[in-house]
Amino acid sequence: IFKSLLFISVMFMYLYWKAYKDFFFKILNSKETTFFYFGLASAIFLFFHVLFLGMEIDNKSFKILRKLVITFFILSELTAQFLLTIQLYKNKDNLIAYCNNYIIYLKLLFIIIISMISFFVIALLVIYDLSSKVDYILEWNYFAALLFYYFFSYLMWKKDLIRNPSST
Repeated sequence: IFKSLLFISVMFMYLYWKAYKDFFFKILNSKETTFFYFGLASAIFLFFHVLFLGMEIDNKSFKILRKLVITFFILSELTAQFLLTIQLYKNKDNLIAYCNNYIIYLKLLFIIIISMISFFVIALLVIYDLSSKVDYILEWNYFAALLFYYFFSYLMWKKDLIRNPSST
């Protein structure tokens, strides 16, 4: 059940990034969609990470591949979030009817803090060969922290606009 739910999460991630790409194209007439491709890459890397979960292959190459997949997931997710946040920030005046601008600032602060933590954690994982228990604790707590970005997206959109779209 756990892996199945994670695979569903991968689909939701794709839909999230695609919805933002479509929104920027339709509402802002912006063709800047680099964040979408990094978001798509993060969903693909998460898919492979979930696929490899539970596989205990005693092979050095496989262990390196698993570390690379999780590292590329982290880097592509952070890049996608950073690029999207920059686009939101640049267009905050055009988005005033749709978004709570203070949440855009909160997302910007969040991505700066999580980026600093991420580079520290990646350096830690590269330098030290931590036990698998510590690896898992870091990994899942990190995933939980990344979910706050998506929660901020939920908070960012004005709810009355969603309930009554004819009011714009």
